[in-house]
Amino acid sequence: LYIKYRFRLFNITVRKMARKYDSSRRRKAAEQTRRDILEAALKLHWEGVTEFEALAKEAGVSLATLRKHYPNKEELYRNCTRAFAETLIMPDLDGLGAIPAPEKRIETCVSELCRIHEAMMGYAWLSAHHRKNSPTLDAEMSAYEGLTDAIASLIVPDDSPKFPLARSLLDFLGYRAMRLSGALSPENTKVELTKLLQHVLDPLGGLTHEQRYQDR
Repeated sequence: LYIKYRFRLFNITVRKMARKYDSSRRRKAAEQTRRDILEAALKLHWEGVTEFEALAKEAGVSLATLRKHYPNKEELYRNCTRAFAETLIMPDLDGLGAIPAPEKRIETCVSELCRIHEAMMGYAWLSAHHRKNSPTLDAEMSAYEGLTDAIASLIVPDDSPKFPLARSLLDFLGYRAMRLSGALSPENTKVELTKLLQHVLDPLGGLTHEQRYQDR
């Protein structure tokens, strides 16, 4: 009886260990599936594709598996936005504002914003088109626009008559047009935007002679 009892305990322990192992393995597999789906979604969203059927095919999962992890597009947008945000290093607005020389500040602000525009180019285009139907994408675009406003105000005060023009030049749509329609590289786009802003804020229109050359 003692041997049978010990054998029974041993079997119960083994079964519990097996269930624990299987549960851990299933959890890891599910996490990997979610990562694969998000990776595929970010790739397709860059191309403007949001259909679940195309996403399931790209991720290599069934439509049922996709909907199990992300029941609707809003849930998918929320997780994609979170995953994408983790890859971005946001500009240091205080550091940009502390640059004393106006031309250097323009150049650095444009460089930092172009870096964000390049990273956001595909996702921003998708968000702009679908923000009316998605609270997540609307919030993402509002934050993006707020960042552009903040950087524009570091170049020219937002109460200046030159601010609307400077802000429009810095908008992501202008960056996208220069990159795609203008066929400019990211570096050349940054250079041309800097030139445009410096022209807008030239001594006759924005910066004084003293401001242009101070602290050089």
